[in-house]
Amino acid sequence: MIDPQAEAVRAAFNAGPPLDQVGLEPARKWLAGERARRQCHTAVNKVADLTAGDIAVRLYHPQPDSQLPVIVFAHGGGWVLGSVDTADEACRRLANAAACAVLSVEYRLAPEVRHPGPVQDMLAVLNWLPGAAAELSVDARRVAIAGESSGAHVACSAVLAACELGLAGTGKVPTLAAQLLVCPAVDPQMGSASWATLGEHYVPRRSQMRWMWGLYLGEQGEFAAGAPDPAVADVTGAPPTVLVVAEYDPLRDEGLELARRMEAAGTAVQVIDCAGQIHPVFAHAAAVDNCDLYLRQAAGAVGALLRQGE
Repeated sequence: MIDPQAEAVRAAFNAGPPLDQVGLEPARKWLAGERARRQCHTAVNKVADLTAGDIAVRLYHPQPDSQLPVIVFAHGGGWVLGSVDTADEACRRLANAAACAVLSVEYRLAPEVRHPGPVQDMLAVLNWLPGAAAELSVDARRVAIAGESSGAHVACSAVLAACELGLAGTGKVPTLAAQLLVCPAVDPQMGSASWATLGEHYVPRRSQMRWMWGLYLGEQGEFAAGAPDPAVADVTGAPPTVLVVAEYDPLRDEGLELARRMEAAGTAVQVIDCAGQIHPVFAHAAAVDNCDLYLRQAAGAVGALLRQGE
């Protein structure tokens, strides 16, 4: 049964037409307006807007006098929407619950910058991080990469690119101790059973997701090259992973399939199955009490991975 608070969010989101019918710029304005309307600022000891080279990042640090592990986070929004602002509340809660610093990345959006631009932005921030660690008061030996929805696709692609190119632990990219993937977008074909049963009346709707994939990868996949595709790439070497899925999410099955493939390749995977919830969970933590509980559960799991061996 769907959580009543989640159902209220679903009904409100789907009261209008799918965002592909709204159009890109109106959709961006709508999301910014929703963020302003639902503004909520969970207190974090330190929040600072910085630049990693020429990429904007926002640091959330719950204990700025301590050198904490750090989670590098990619926001959701279908590669075409979203920002560090729209992910602000989720990152605040994640930092506090994990007792880790969180570095939220303002990666470039499609269609202005298509794949693999956002993946390259995440790799650039990971490359910048070790040199900035002392100033940020973070431990670059204890780094996780994370993302929600499309941001999870970007994060996972960056991890696989680092593995494929042999970058991790070379000084170009720090060794990653953990990965957090929240309701990941994985399969541009959207051919799973959960898409068949949930794709018309839940979040995101099929036509909207197809539109977003097209803006990011191209209608015929003409921009798909340049970074590993989590749907088919060799996932060997991925770090221990916490993977969140939601019961009423059309993307549920592709997330579970990614977890299965990673486990088969030797990665330790903890799946957190969010009963009664809709896509994408962390973004709804301020409106849905159980989403906040699941966020804290996932944050605790990632924090534990980052602190192994202390």
